[in-house]
Order: sequence, then structure tokens, then C-alpha cells
Amino acid sequence: MPSNNILIEGNFTDSALFPSALLYYPIWIYMKNKYKTHIAILILTILLANYLPGEAQIQKLAISHNNRFLTKEDGSPFIWIGETNWFFAKLHPNVIDSILDKRSAQGFTVMLVSCREKMINGRGPGEITNPNLDWWNYLDDYISKCAERGLYVGITLGWWGVIKKNSAEDLFEYGKWVGQRYKDNNNIIWLTLGESGSYNRKEEIPSTKTSALVQGIKLGDSGNKLLTVHADYQRGTSITNDGDLCDFNNWQTSQWCCPDNLPRKDEREWTVWEAIQFDYSKLYNGSPKPTIDLEAWYENNKDFCGTTPYIIRRRAYFTIFAGAFGHNYGAGGIWDGLTTQMDCSKNALSALDYPGATQISHVSNFLHCLGEDFLKMIPDQSIIIEGNSDNYDSHIQSVVSHDKSFSLIYSASDFPYKLDLQKMNIQTMYYLWYHPESNTVRSKVTSAKNRSANEMTFDPPGEDGSGNDWILVIGTKEFVSNLSGKINNE
Repeated sequence: MPSNNILIEGNFTDSALFPSALLYYPIWIYMKNKYKTHIAILILTILLANYLPGEAQIQKLAISHNNRFLTKEDGSPFIWIGETNWFFAKLHPNVIDSILDKRSAQGFTVMLVSCREKMINGRGPGEITNPNLDWWNYLDDYISKCAERGLYVGITLGWWGVIKKNSAEDLFEYGKWVGQRYKDNNNIIWLTLGESGSYNRKEEIPSTKTSALVQGIKLGDSGNKLLTVHADYQRGTSITNDGDLCDFNNWQTSQWCCPDNLPRKDEREWTVWEAIQFDYSKLYNGSPKPTIDLEAWYENNKDFCGTTPYIIRRRAYFTIFAGAFGHNYGAGGIWDGLTTQMDCSKNALSALDYPGATQISHVSNFLHCLGEDFLKMIPDQSIIIEGNSDNYDSHIQSVVSHDKSFSLIYSASDFPYKLDLQKMNIQTMYYLWYHPESNTVRSKVTSAKNRSANEMTFDPPGEDGSGNDWILVIGTKEFVSNLSGKINNE
């Protein structure tokens, strides 16, 4: 919860504000000499609330005008780059501080937590009709720490078993209580309950109960925050009526994706990009809803060992360039709050240094370098004439801006492919190669003036095959040059 402990008798006592607050010390001395102490405190408190980073400055989130992305209140793009910290309550406050510091510095923007796991003192959140306030105070502190670092918090109010064992009436009151508790925290995104969206066993999670919890949250919170229902394993909210409850859809594609009972015409398993494309084409009363892969392939997860930084990286680009508004990462040891290593999962502090997290940091940097142009992206596979594949190791996923002024093509390998440049509305095109593994531009801005007719073959640098992935950036000279400069910090 927000801290009101900013100034006491002229001393800065909030450690999170202390470094920035020192900048105001001369003002404080002046005001204290000119005015009575209590008036000086009031004036400086107002200054701190308006100019210092932290919860007072963090903006609420909204759905973009085209219903494809998330934005902040001022209309600027909000790029969801998430870390999964479901069992945060098991961790010591100092460990939590280290996690939040590292992830915020890496460009992560969202932390996922769940109201389910016991604290280090052995006490959990309590029953929904009798909450343990010590546990909820610990969540209060976590939310405030995130706000101080500019991070948002996606919260599930438990896991699907909460619905199974409680009545719709009690779930409604529980949602209302939690919603009221956090109605003034701008950095919250409601995920309702873990793995309850599109749940396979509807006799255990009837939609009436899920709806009751959602309505309780919205009533308590005054409906002023975004909400979704965290999807079941290898499923998405869009494939059932649960999508009607959500401001945005989500998938839990997990290790590969979505093998059973999905609305397609053949028996082949869906790919992750097909899952997102399904959401992208679905309409609700004539309008789409944003979507995201909320739980993709975890890195060094003790239950599913064997992933690589390349797999982590390509999953992000496959889904974002298929139409998702961001991506969510997960690290074994951090999601489950480990204090000792278990199989391939290191403890939470050591898990901070997994190489896949660095790759997701690069994804964040690339997307944030796009700035407002991120909101222009539209998935468009028709620009790829030859060379694409449904194989994860060599798939190509592309976007074209709505004004056809730029295109981004992610290829999971360095195999050549041919593009239809008529999809672009540019007289003279320029391009460069961005290397996502190293977060570097590996070529000069080059003119495509030598292209033949309206088609052109592009051959990514190298001859290593799968794993040597690239993003081809095509656009005006100004767009390509500006993006190159931002990536290179020029």
C-alpha cells in the first residue's frame, strides 16, 4: 500500500525516496525558515508526490483505441514484459528486493504473483472468508515495492481450487474485499484465478462461480483496472466463453502449445503463433480484444528441464509478431520461490542470472526502441512469398505497420526467404539486420534499390541454420536509421 511516511519533523524517512529526496533538501531548508514547519511539510510532500518516481507516479493501464494493445493513461504504449513470481511470499524481503531490482533494470514491466503460497513463517493468505492480514500486508509491501520501480503486478486471487471449494456468494464477497483493498493501487492487473480460464473440467469450475469472483473484483475495485482470467494449461480464454469476462485474452501455451479439443480443421497441434492468430481474428460484439501468451516455456523449470535461450527468445517473437501485446517469461526458482536448488532449478537469487532472462531483456529493449511505432504493428504473413515453415526451428513471423511504412520479419534461422515488397507503401526502401541474441545491429542501413520488380530475396547473415535467428527491419531511411541509432544508443 502507499506509504504516507514521507516526512517527519524535517527528516526523510522513506528509504526508497531518500536518494531523490536529497535533491529537494535546499527547498526544504528555505521553506522551513520561511513558513511554519507543518506548512513546509505539506508543500514539500506535494512536490514529492508529483515529481518523484514511485506509486504516486505510475499510470493506470487501458486498452488501446484499436483494441490490440495496452497503453498507459496518456496513450503511450505499454509493453508487457513479464516475470513469473507466483510464490513470492516464500521469499525473504531482501531476496524480493533483489528480484525486483534486477528485473526492472532489465526492462521487465510486470511481475506475476498468486495469493496462495505460505509465507516464510508458515502462514498462508487464510480462507477467503477469514483472511490472514499478515500475509496480505506482505502482498501490500510487494505491490508498493513494484510501484517504486515502475513495475506492474498481475495478481491471481489463488488457484482454481479456490472456486471448487467455495460458493459463488463467498467468491463474490472475496473478490469485492480484495478489489476494495487495492482500488487505489494503479499498478495492478487482475488475473482472477490461476488456471481457471477455459478450464477443462467445467463441473469443478462452473462459469457462474468464475463470473461471481470477477464481478466482486470489479465492484470492489470500481472496475478501474484491467482484468483477465488466467488460462488453464495449454489453453486460452478465447476458446470458451471466459473471454467474455476479460478485458484481454491470454494463453498458457507452456512447453509447446495446445494439443487437444481446439477449434481447428485438422488434427495437427496448434503452434504458438496460431494460438495468438486465433485470438487476433476473434471478435466480441464486432471488436477484437488484445491477447498475450501469459505462460510460455519456462527456463530451467524443475518440472520441464531442457530449454535454451534460443527457445525462450523465439517464443517471444513468434507470439508478439503474431499479434500479442507483449510476452511473459518464467524462471525456475523464481516462480516457485526456491531457497535451494531443485534439479535444474536454481534458488531464486541464482535464477536471476539465467541467460534466457537476458534474451527477454533484449526483446524488451528492441520493442521499446520502436516507441509509438509499436502500436502500428499488424501481423501479416502474406508478405512472405517463399521460405517459410511451420517448424519452430525455421519459422518466419512478420508484421507490417498499419500505414505500410515499415515491416519487421523475424526468422528463427538464417535460411533465405523471399518477400512481396508491394505490401509496403514506400518509394525507396531501406533495411538492416538486427541480431536478437546479442541485441545488436549487424549491418549498415542499406537501400533496397537493386530489388527486382516487386519481390526480393533476403539472406540473413551467417550459415549456421536453426538458432541463428534474425530480425529484418524494412522501412523508410528515417525509420530504419532512427531504430538503428536507438538500439546502438547513438
